[in-house]
Amino acid sequence: MSPPNISDPALQRLIDAAAERAAERAVARAFGNLGLDPSDPDHIRGWHADQQWTRSAREGSSKLSLTIKTTIIGSITTAVLFAIWRAIQSGTGQP
Repeated sequence: MSPPNISDPALQRLIDAAAERAAERAVARAFGNLGLDPSDPDHIRGWHADQQWTRSAREGSSKLSLTIKTTIIGSITTAVLFAIWRAIQSGTGQP
């Protein structure tokens, strides 16, 4: 049995159609695994908003952490300098 005689353009159209269907299925499966319906724009907008919130929370958390660390280090440094100053004052006989 010989293969059907298909022209190159017809074969290319078949390949393109099969590739497009496979890509659509892969995208639908990927979105489905995320709990999203790719055909529903509200799901996509909600997911995008969630991603933005998560990014914002992560970046805000990093800034907050840096602020807390800076405050703690500044407080410790101030306390140490105050203790040194008090030691200097008590060594010179000043109250």
